Amino acid sequence: MAERQASNEASWTNTVYDLNRGDIDVERERLADNHFKVWLPLTVDLLPPHILSHLKDEDRDWAPRIADVATGSGVWLTSLAQIVPQGSELYGFDLDGLKLPQSHRSEVSFDFMEHDVLEPFPAELRGTFDLVHVRLLALGLKKDDWDVAVTNMRELLVPGGWLLWEDMSDLFIRFYPLSRAYEEFWWVTMQHDAKVGRDRLMPMGLLKKFQKLRFQTCEQKIFNSWAADDPVREEATTGIMRLIRPSLASIVEDGGEETVQTMEDVSRIETELKRDVEEKGCRVGFNFVWNWGQRAR
Repeated sequence: MAERQASNEASWTNTVYDLNRGDIDVERERLADNHFKVWLPLTVDLLPPHILSHLKDEDRDWAPRIADVATGSGVWLTSLAQIVPQGSELYGFDLDGLKLPQSHRSEVSFDFMEHDVLEPFPAELRGTFDLVHVRLLALGLKKDDWDVAVTNMRELLVPGGWLLWEDMSDLFIRFYPLSRAYEEFWWVTMQHDAKVGRDRLMPMGLLKKFQKLRFQTCEQKIFNSWAADDPVREEATTGIMRLIRPSLASIVEDGGEETVQTMEDVSRIETELKRDVEEKGCRVGFNFVWNWGQRAR
């Protein structure tokens, strides 16, 4: 799929996900900044070391095949390509084709295609992947969607292949020192999450879903950003500030929640929160959760 070059193209998908809106180049920049300045410094590794060792196993008879679901701009795959064996096949799937880069071949191959994780993947791809990875899909799923998504991704895996899911919940994203503006944002966001059917106890409950769907060797690891270095907290705060307007705009478009009914309300909260960050030193903190499991052999 050819990369979209026009900076005035607007990304939009008809789902509960509220960040596929606005300038494509700005969205690509946001995804790259979060990847390199927040997620990688926070987790250090791209994936658990034992899963990377599985991909590098010299006794395997084939080059590893890896899928990144909800790949966005493909930035996670780009980083992974630097540490996996030559000849690896990397696939990126996303519901929104506008952000997808071009498929290409180098020391590893990259293939990008549009696909909805709530629909079965093409039959020719099922049972062929050694690793399926997904990051930050919670905003795009309703409560009943999680089992469907996990099942469809499980079907991509070879027996013994791994599923790694990285995500977070609005429930655990907080500001300190306390900010009244953020508390207002958090309250209406949680109200709207319930309205559209999101499950805000996820991804903490994802491990149980893995086990229910007969994954083996299931584990969960939680990274707490309050323990991270100052630059990570600064970048994370910048990242959250970028999300205030699009998140609240989607609430206004959906009829509003309590004190957020108009774009004037959105601007007020955004301005007050920016002032709290600059004058009170308010910073964001959150739990970032890894869940992984292995398809039964």
